[in-house]
Amino acid sequence: MSTIRLNIMEQGRATEWLCSLVLLFFAICLAMPGNTLTSSSGFRAFLSMGLDEASIGTPMALIAAFRLCGLHINGNWHRSPYLRMAGAVFGSVIFSTLAMAFLWPTLAYGSPLSSGVFTYLILALFDGLSAYRSGADARMVQCVFKEHR
Repeated sequence: MSTIRLNIMEQGRATEWLCSLVLLFFAICLAMPGNTLTSSSGFRAFLSMGLDEASIGTPMALIAAFRLCGLHINGNWHRSPYLRMAGAVFGSVIFSTLAMAFLWPTLAYGSPLSSGVFTYLILALFDGLSAYRSGADARMVQCVFKEHR
């Protein structure tokens, strides 16, 4: 339990862990029996693009697993800011796409605005912030590496 607390709270990566877990559980939800994409008008935008649960959930699960592994490695063995930065950029793109998919029915058909628009937009913004922070960590690691040469 202390390892989890250390990784999430003390190293300042709580937002990265949160966004990674949201991606993972979103993918798990898509993998469950039933047709999740028909349950909401925002998801129907993906159906109209010819996507199904597997084509969305599989890459999402892989990216989430990649991010969680990178965060675990970063917290326990050595700094891996580039791994974290790549994961945060992918997460930001995925969450932005989800926000736009939920916004599309409102723009195209005048449907009521879904709370998914703002939920996924906030997650995208925080993943963008995580990517920026990872970039700052990468610069710090490079400076430390140059000093030890």
